[in-house]
Amino acid sequence: MLEDRAIGAGIMSLPGGGATDAAPLVQVERLAKHFPVTRGLLVARTSGHVKAVDGVSFAIGREETLGLVGESGCGKTTTARLLLRLERPTAGRILLQGQDILGLEGPALREYRAKVQAVFQDPWSSLNPRLRVRDSVAEGLVVNRRVSAAERQDRVAEVLRQVGLPPDAASRFPHEFSGGQRQRIALAGALASYPQLIILDEPVSALDVSIRAQIMNLLKDLQSEQKLSYLLVAHNLATVRYIAHQTAVMYLGRIVEHAPTEALFGNPLHPYTKALFAAALPADPDAPREEIPLQGEVPSPIDPPPGCHFHPRCPVAMPVCSEVDPALKPAAGGHQVACHLY
Repeated sequence: MLEDRAIGAGIMSLPGGGATDAAPLVQVERLAKHFPVTRGLLVARTSGHVKAVDGVSFAIGREETLGLVGESGCGKTTTARLLLRLERPTAGRILLQGQDILGLEGPALREYRAKVQAVFQDPWSSLNPRLRVRDSVAEGLVVNRRVSAAERQDRVAEVLRQVGLPPDAASRFPHEFSGGQRQRIALAGALASYPQLIILDEPVSALDVSIRAQIMNLLKDLQSEQKLSYLLVAHNLATVRYIAHQTAVMYLGRIVEHAPTEALFGNPLHPYTKALFAAALPADPDAPREEIPLQGEVPSPIDPPPGCHFHPRCPVAMPVCSEVDPALKPAAGGHQVACHLY
């Protein structure tokens, strides 16, 4: 059934083409990750599969940010882990500059890991407390590329300067820094190996509100200066709107809407996207806004409902929604939406 969810004849028609190059940096085609569910103590038997990611396709252009949003458990982080090669997909392909990454081994895999780095949510647990900052920052560079001691020292000093930390930070330990400074250290570590894509997994959600804007502005500045692409996984819609050029909305392992960020926030089309935005805290609490209550809970990814996965909770569901799985198709305003209303 994954082939049936392919978007048109190819991925090139998706939103998210490169801003400075006709070909996108990253292409994800019909990507799926199904985790087996086993039962039994002595003899384990597979009784089903958790469809964490279920036929996802998107592209990320050069110097572009794609935001992935959705409820907890919708598959955002699993998608990020698949791009990092921390998980093997059940089906589908991931292409970096046109090369399928799933068959990479040895030096080619190390080169891929150097080009694709990550910054995680919690700056308190993402850094090794036993290592000095210079060792943490240089780790990805040393593991994935051959560099001399002098080159390593120069690169550490350079990336610390780029993220706004003083030179003496290199000789200190992570516990000597605040949360915002630790996230800058994590970002310096991601930059050290000269990446092309950085996966940002909730990069500011664990920080004080007063620090978030500083880190978001730093991310935008670095993207412009270093010509980086980002995959931003986030719950905070304001963060996504500020950073992302394109936004994809996930529900139960699938993308239900994909559009340029301002078009999506200005005119969401899918009923789930509308409900998600209506549930977010408004910038102005006195401003009138639409209330969209949803019925029930998110269905189990082990046994998702037939047809459109959202139809049991959708306030505008039609009979066809429970029978036919809608494909992601072009709609007005540059949107791609998986809904029978369109």
